[in-house]
Formats: sequence, C-alpha cells, structure tokens
Amino acid sequence: MNLNKALVVMQKAAFDAGCMLLQRQSTVKRLESRKDFLTDTDLKSEEIILRALLSAYPSIPSYSEEKGGTEEKEGYLWVIDPVDGTINFFLQDDNWGISIALVENSLSIAGVIYLPARKQMFVASKDTLAKMRVGKGKWRDLSVSKDSKLADSQFWLEWGKEEHGGDDHEKVYEVIKKLDRHSLYPQIRNSATADLMKVAQGKIAGLVFTKPEPFDVAAAGLIIERAGGVVTEIHGGSWSSFSKSLVASNGIIHNDLLRIIMTTKK
Repeated sequence: MNLNKALVVMQKAAFDAGCMLLQRQSTVKRLESRKDFLTDTDLKSEEIILRALLSAYPSIPSYSEEKGGTEEKEGYLWVIDPVDGTINFFLQDDNWGISIALVENSLSIAGVIYLPARKQMFVASKDTLAKMRVGKGKWRDLSVSKDSKLADSQFWLEWGKEEHGGDDHEKVYEVIKKLDRHSLYPQIRNSATADLMKVAQGKIAGLVFTKPEPFDVAAAGLIIERAGGVVTEIHGGSWSSFSKSLVASNGIIHNDLLRIIMTTKK
C-alpha cells in the first residue's frame, strides 16, 4: 500500500465532503435517529467520502458512522466519521470535522482530519510525521505541547453516547471532578475529531475519552502519535483503533494524568 497516494485520496474526499457541508450548514435538517444526533448532511457527506474511497480502492471495506459495516480486525479497513460534532454543526458552530482513517490489522496507518469551518487539514501516516496545511501547497509539522505541570495544563473530555442508564456519563463526571482538582478548567467541546487536534497542535496538554467509537478517534490518535504525543487506553494499555477508551497527551504528563483518572469507577 502506497500511503502517500492513499493520503491524497483521503484528503480530496474530506475536502469535497467539507465543501458540501459548509454550503448546506445554514439549511441543515435534523433527522430522527435511534442512536445519535443526525442530520441529512451527515448522510450526504458519508456518501461523498465512501464513493471516493471505493472508486480508488474497490477491494477495501469501510466502517462508517452512519452506514455501519464490520469492525474488521484483519486486513485493511476504512474507518470514517462524515461529521463528528454534529450538534455543533447543527448549531452553526465551527467545532466539528471529518475523520478518515486507513486501518490495518486494527492499527491506524494513515489518517486525515479536516475541519471545514476552520479550513484546517491534518494528515499523518505510520511512515510520515503529522502535518497541518497552512495554505495552498504549504504545510507545517505538528508538535504537541511541552507542558510538564498538571496544575498549569488543560485537559478536555468527551461525552460519548449516554447508555447503560446514565452510568457512562457518570464516569465522565468523575473524571471532570478529578481533573478540576489537579489542572486548569477541564472542558467538553463535543467533537473528538476537532478537540484531539488541539492536542496535536500543542494547544492543550491532553484529552480523555472514556467511551469512544472507532470513528471518533482512529485518525486523530495516529495524528497525535505522529506529532510526538502518547495515546493509551484509560488504564494505560496499548491503544488501537478499536480501543474502548482513550487518553491522549503530550507524553510528558501522561503517567501523571493516568494516575489521576485511573481510580474512576469502571
């Protein structure tokens, strides 16, 4: 697999979907959904991306937020979120994005994240460092923060879907309480794709996601790692695209961060 070629295809698919989303954001319609906040544009974005990937790589299956698919643990797999942060998109905010990852044997090997409202494109592969496009044909390397003191660092969190009678969100409340005692004003911005890029850019020191789905983190986790950061599961285990929890940080304060949150209710 030529990952540089794959990244070009992924970027074009994300950009085309992003252009459509920006054009339709002011007229977006919410749809009924049994599982999550959904709009008509989520489906259209997914259609654009899937069509582009299938055209270039007809033999690679996909696993996407709305259409679904199978969590293939062997071989290649596209993992796609056509709009992450749909509630923000619906409310005309700019904190939302598109995530496309190429996964091989459960590990992300190429990732593209595009934040259309901010005109920010992020890319990385297992063979290349993370970069951010800063202009037409111009890129800069990404680097995580150098924060070394928890008290001076900021960490964000994500809600995830509320299931199990509210227990899932109770875990988030517990983490917020712990981080509030040890760090600077923890926040929740409701888009893992966009928020994790703050870690990759060095804007915040880390992010905790107690219950992610692969679509939320498959591309972002790789980009953070290739920007010099560290990504693990919440109890310190190795992270993969299908991990059931995620802690991402600049690496310097990672062990301290884990110590704070590891006592959270399971």
